[in-house]
Amino acid sequence: MSVRTILQAAIPLLLLVSPVLVAAQQPPGMDPAEMMRRFQDPAAMQRMAAEAEATQQCIAGIDQAKIEALQARGEAAAKEIETLCAAGKKKEALSRALEMSSEMRADPTVQKLRECTKGMTEMMRSMPWAQLPGVADEPDPTDRDICS
Repeated sequence: MSVRTILQAAIPLLLLVSPVLVAAQQPPGMDPAEMMRRFQDPAAMQRMAAEAEATQQCIAGIDQAKIEALQARGEAAAKEIETLCAAGKKKEALSRALEMSSEMRADPTVQKLRECTKGMTEMMRSMPWAQLPGVADEPDPTDRDICS
């Protein structure tokens, strides 16, 4: 899990705009006609809209101050990790990233955000071009990818 992934774990609200961003980009190997066919399926669009609304309602029930605090913690940790990497302290950077990853996974607000976005994540996973980093459980960072 990279620094970017750690930040994204703290800000799963990006999921609300991910379908738009995903739709706006043609992924490699995806036939444009197939993409259009999937997005023109009224039932699929209705399911996506219902999931997005349910996600928004669920997230609205979370204390915004807690979400902002998580974002600030994530940004501070990312800066700290970047500083450690810039100083050549790869081992310390990895240690801090692993610590932050554990903190985020255990945080009740992050757990609630993941619960809120679960339906969107599962629905988007069924689309071959969709990648939603930071929400699904990912492996912990390694010394190979922490400062890259």
